[in-house]
Amino acid sequence: MKFGLEKCARINIVRGKLKQKQNIEDSEEELIKELDPGSSYKYLGIEENFGVANKEIKPRLKKEYFKRLRLILQSELNGRNKITAVGTLAVPVIEYSFGLVDWTKEEITHLDRRTRKILTMNGALHPKADVDRLYVSRKDGGRGLRQIEAAHQNAIIVL
Repeated sequence: MKFGLEKCARINIVRGKLKQKQNIEDSEEELIKELDPGSSYKYLGIEENFGVANKEIKPRLKKEYFKRLRLILQSELNGRNKITAVGTLAVPVIEYSFGLVDWTKEEITHLDRRTRKILTMNGALHPKADVDRLYVSRKDGGRGLRQIEAAHQNAIIVL
């Protein structure tokens, strides 16, 4: 088995402070590059170093989420497939960041509200439709959309 060590980077942080590179004699350790204090490492699409730069990442995640949402809603899929596509292609963009990025309750609620607004603007949701029915599963008579707020609560509980 061969590992892609050229893609890897390391940084030694002890109790929140950067430690200098220790002299390790192992030949494989020397192949892994040392991460500079000013640079970052990308993990699951989120750049990390000492911490996560929330102010830089949140707008990028929101932009990608709403871009995917609009592309799905402008496609010629039927209603059921549009809702399924939103749950499998758009929501995970935000969902992957729940353990890494600090989202406030207001931001999560705003994402759900704006999602419903975009659904209404694209004709996928009637303006006077019941909001609760939108998030109920299809087998129980709802539309089956994944609620970002519920996904956030589940992710935090699991963590």
